[in-house]
Amino acid sequence: MNKDFISPLSDFGFYNLYGTEQGKENLIELLNAILHERLGYERIVDLKLNPTENKGLNPERKTTRYDVHCITDGGHRIIVEMQNNWHNNFDNRIFYYGVEAINRQDKRLESNKVWDFSLDPVVTIAMCNFKNKKSPDRAINYYTFREEETNELYGNQLSLVFLHLPAFPDTEEECDTILKKIIYSMKNMESIQTMEKIPFSTGEGDFFSRIAERSRYSALDEDERLAYDRWLKHENDRLLELEYVRREAIEKGLEEGRAEGRAEGAIEEDWIIAYKLKNKGMTLQEISDITGLNIRDLKSKL
Repeated sequence: MNKDFISPLSDFGFYNLYGTEQGKENLIELLNAILHERLGYERIVDLKLNPTENKGLNPERKTTRYDVHCITDGGHRIIVEMQNNWHNNFDNRIFYYGVEAINRQDKRLESNKVWDFSLDPVVTIAMCNFKNKKSPDRAINYYTFREEETNELYGNQLSLVFLHLPAFPDTEEECDTILKKIIYSMKNMESIQTMEKIPFSTGEGDFFSRIAERSRYSALDEDERLAYDRWLKHENDRLLELEYVRREAIEKGLEEGRAEGRAEGAIEEDWIIAYKLKNKGMTLQEISDITGLNIRDLKSKL
């Protein structure tokens, strides 16, 4: 992995670009590209960053930590999550984040206040560096509450947006919208060679030069470099482990679990995960819950 420019797809890189006061201008540009017109929102001019860590409603449980959490000048509460790994209840997790942000607007317990159940609209945006197996095969999916027969919008209390980064264009020539250009830049930031060759930049200080500048490894302070280096090590270890499990799966004869339409010898990712979980001592029911695979198939192949 290149260290000249850090990956915006890492937890640290994404937060560095969009989750700090210095990156607020970048976040506004990103949100406008995702939300403007499609969901009928006014263009965002300013926003306030909220704490990304919230105490759980149950004090015995862990806190909930968002990647980015903000309130726009129009009163919309927006959560943005950068996710690199899929799991079987991923959609539920993103939905829960939005519901939790709604629940936290409950003012009934505040003294000397009468609350009429007015709610700020909440949007949860999941930027998925994988194909979400439960969503239609498109680069971006918008979900809102609508009346079933008329398709009329019921309300904007909660909206969900899923961006599937692998489905966005892989060449500069195909990027004909600002959103496609932003996603292309995020996916290819590590391949930038010099600040003079930034894709789509029209000059110093524009959006694309700003995110490139903030992604320079040399611009990080010592603590930031340590945080990013930890992510690099974790990601490298994850890839090595996945490759090891893939080889073991092939040796164990799990070729029959390969995905339809893939090249000969490729192994279905769910079966790789299943085999790994089996080796860690999980029950077939637990493996089924995580992967979505049928227990009967698990019994015959594991």
